[in-house]
Amino acid sequence: MEATYAGVSSAEGASEIGAALLGVACAIVLRAALEPVVDLSHTAITFFVFLSAAVVVAAVVGFSPALLTLVFGALAAWFLFVPPRYTFPVSDLTAVSSLGIYLLSGPGIAYLASSYRAVTINAATAREMTARVERLERELAERAGAETTPASIEERFRTPADEMKGAAIYLLDDRGHNATWNKGVRRLLGYEKAEFLQRTVSDVFPPEDRAAGVPERELAVAREQGRASSERWLVRKDGSRFWASASLASVHGRNNQVVGYACTLRDLTGLKQVEEELRRHREALALAHEAAGLGAWQFDVAAAELRCDNRARTLLGISTDAPVSYGAWAAMLHPDDRASAEELWHTALHERQPFSAEYRVVWPDGSIRWLAALGRATSSARTGDVDRITGVVLDITERKHSEERLQEVLRLEAVGRLAGGIAHDLNNMLAAILGFSDFLAQSLSPDDHRRGDVEQIAQAANRSASLTRQLLAFARRELIQPRRLDVNKIVRRAEAMLRPVLGPNVELVLQLADDIGVVFADAGQVEQILMNLVLNARDAMPQGGRLTVETMSLVLGRANVPPQLAGEVPAMGRYLMLSVSDTGHGMDPHTLAHIWEPFFTTKPVGQGTGLGLSAVYGAVKQSGGFVWAESEPGRGTVIGVYWPELPAGAEPVVEEPAEPVVERGSETIIIVDDEPLVRALALRTLGTAGYRCREAGDADEALRVVSEEERVDLIVTDVVMPGLSGGALGERLAALRPDIQLLYTSGFAGDDVIRRGLMAHGLPFLQKPFTPGDLARAVREVLDARSRLSAPSV
Repeated sequence: MEATYAGVSSAEGASEIGAALLGVACAIVLRAALEPVVDLSHTAITFFVFLSAAVVVAAVVGFSPALLTLVFGALAAWFLFVPPRYTFPVSDLTAVSSLGIYLLSGPGIAYLASSYRAVTINAATAREMTARVERLERELAERAGAETTPASIEERFRTPADEMKGAAIYLLDDRGHNATWNKGVRRLLGYEKAEFLQRTVSDVFPPEDRAAGVPERELAVAREQGRASSERWLVRKDGSRFWASASLASVHGRNNQVVGYACTLRDLTGLKQVEEELRRHREALALAHEAAGLGAWQFDVAAAELRCDNRARTLLGISTDAPVSYGAWAAMLHPDDRASAEELWHTALHERQPFSAEYRVVWPDGSIRWLAALGRATSSARTGDVDRITGVVLDITERKHSEERLQEVLRLEAVGRLAGGIAHDLNNMLAAILGFSDFLAQSLSPDDHRRGDVEQIAQAANRSASLTRQLLAFARRELIQPRRLDVNKIVRRAEAMLRPVLGPNVELVLQLADDIGVVFADAGQVEQILMNLVLNARDAMPQGGRLTVETMSLVLGRANVPPQLAGEVPAMGRYLMLSVSDTGHGMDPHTLAHIWEPFFTTKPVGQGTGLGLSAVYGAVKQSGGFVWAESEPGRGTVIGVYWPELPAGAEPVVEEPAEPVVERGSETIIIVDDEPLVRALALRTLGTAGYRCREAGDADEALRVVSEEERVDLIVTDVVMPGLSGGALGERLAALRPDIQLLYTSGFAGDDVIRRGLMAHGLPFLQKPFTPGDLARAVREVLDARSRLSAPSV
């Protein structure tokens, strides 16, 4: 016998595995058949095909084979159809989410299908048993008399219902007392024959129903209408409750009087559990949709009606009670996106491809939101035509704004690198122009009419140098000397200069907060930032208006950072804001998107360089902050500059000292620069001042010259050169000839200056373009500093 049972069990296990493998194979074949007509790039569709196979197995065979189908299907879907980029470790959440929903909802759905199969089989059996009981009831009615005693009824109505699982069928007398008993009563309710026949129909109802008179009402309904049925909680002998279907049917005698009732109880606990599990899965799915911000929608092709849940209606800007049709949906689309979205819709509808689109919708209040919609068409089993499209919708407005802002930042970074390179080369040329103009002016007598021409050349070169400084500020390559600053003091110091610049028809208002900290920035840059913003605001108010300069301290976190600044804020924390707002004509969105670009201007030709705001942008970024502008046509402009705020305790703003008289020298100096004009200028400047000079075009040549010279007092070297840079040259000389001093020059504060820490370590540095006087003064300061260090102490 044990061997026989083992064989049966083994055979049943093999059949379950076979059914599962058959279901998976059918799913693979179905997916292959769908691939030419349906876009299966979305992993959710692949998992849906395998889930459908599991449901079919559950409905035909049972729950255990369905679970095996789910497991085999998950493995087949993941390793056969999910692209390799989704293999572990997983970086894309789409495949993981699809697999999670598949494994979360699959067992519940399969269990529901198998339970429905079991309930259907039991219901058919119960109907057959009920028919037999009714035939016996008619016999009871014909023989109502001596045979109506409990003993005779019990013998008379012993039916195959004894063997019916999950159900109990028994008779009651006209007062509701139990009149029969069978094995189904024992299995379902736990009563033995003697104790059950002593109880009434009320004993299977819970106490609260008995107190409310529910059993009596059920009997009354069955007496008056012939039948009463309900689904409710019932109680077993041990007090445990179970969800059941209860049915009472009246039994009539020969004179058509009610002589009893046929009671049928069915255990629906399994179905109740499936329903509860399904409800939990739906709640989990709804929670997942809510957490992801997804709204669900379904389009009925026959009715041309779009059904949306509340979240989808909110995303589309539709009221909860308004009907939605395809035309209404199309009317919500932004005019620029309508054609492409409708084309994708018709492709999904007629070619049975997934619907995937990103488009803008215009809400009733005029605001515009970006949405991403994903849907899948399903066909009617009867006609084979597409009867509905089901999908989800997601608000991607913030993501779009972040992408646009990131593109703008990347574009400005590219322009900044280009501007920095141009300014570096131009500074070399300007240094030569300024230097040789100075030599030419010195060679002319005061009454020579050519001195005016030379002065115009020098003036043009100085203006060009100012433009390159603004380019370098935009490119964040300007040499700065940051320190702790009180921005309020800088604004008050500049107030006296700002009022004459603004004129009598512009009102200047200062709103400076008292409880602010300090910033770590260059004082000259902060003054230049304020001046550029004020001048731009003045030009936006040709007829006059009000200009407000405001400072305040604020904390920026992820919750209060505008979407357009998501890619701009370096770090969350406390910031000090300096804002300049005007009541001028304002700017449209297109103009606002380009204001930080160098040479972009809306002013007439000859009235602006287009470098003011670009210099502000670069200077603020170089100090570790960010800048933001807000404007609308006719409503003025607000530009805010944000620096990381430090605790109070600023260093005083030092006035520039007067230029001292430069002394002559006789030391040996080597000029190292890859630009011949700069070398020629330096050689003439320092040679005229009495120094003995040698030149070198690069670092390697400078090392050869050093090896030839017995005494070298100073090397003046450019930082950025082909081959070995000036910084690397200084490191090499520090090991070979530590007695030689170095003076670094550069057209911009590039990577070598920043990375090698020339300024941070206090190394001598001269910014290009420089005049002959600047060079001679810097050389003398370096040499005198060495003399002071080497002089013996007294």
